[in-house]
Amino acid sequence: MRKLIAIIPARGGSKRLKNKNIYPLLGKPLIAYSIEACLKSKHVAEVFVSTEDQVIADVSINYGAKILWRPAHLADDQTPKMMAIRQAVNALDDQGVMFDDVAIIQANSPEIDAVHIDSSYVFMLENQLWEVMSADESGIQNAALRLVKKDVVFQPFLSAHCGFIAINLMDVHTIEDIHRLEQKMA
Repeated sequence: MRKLIAIIPARGGSKRLKNKNIYPLLGKPLIAYSIEACLKSKHVAEVFVSTEDQVIADVSINYGAKILWRPAHLADDQTPKMMAIRQAVNALDDQGVMFDDVAIIQANSPEIDAVHIDSSYVFMLENQLWEVMSADESGIQNAALRLVKKDVVFQPFLSAHCGFIAINLMDVHTIEDIHRLEQKMA
């Protein structure tokens, strides 16, 4: 039986929407939606938030996640998300946490739910894929969800055994995005 863990990368210092990852949406911080989706998943064994920000860490712990502290040099605007994920996987290895696969869940995609995670993971396993990414119905990747085999995290390129799952999920980057989701989710 394979073990799936979730890593939610959530750095501080967002520019377009200050404190984006913990910005309130319908009375709850954005990251709380992602944490709750992971905790409700039938397949996710543990939920970790990768951050350098104490406030994000406190909010994440309050909603049931464990914290993986990220070095500040991996928390700037120029650092690719996968660099932070690789650091988190190495930290988990150093802690002796055993797992086979990683669900990378975006902190600012509050529409994600456990069904998205679970159906994507089943799709990955049934098709013997190395990774699965979410895309909208137009085929444009939305980055809300990415599942990868642990070994694939360290590849410098997309694997040849990659699949996509179509789910229309909005990423929050601006206050206008918050307002659109408030109307949609209310």
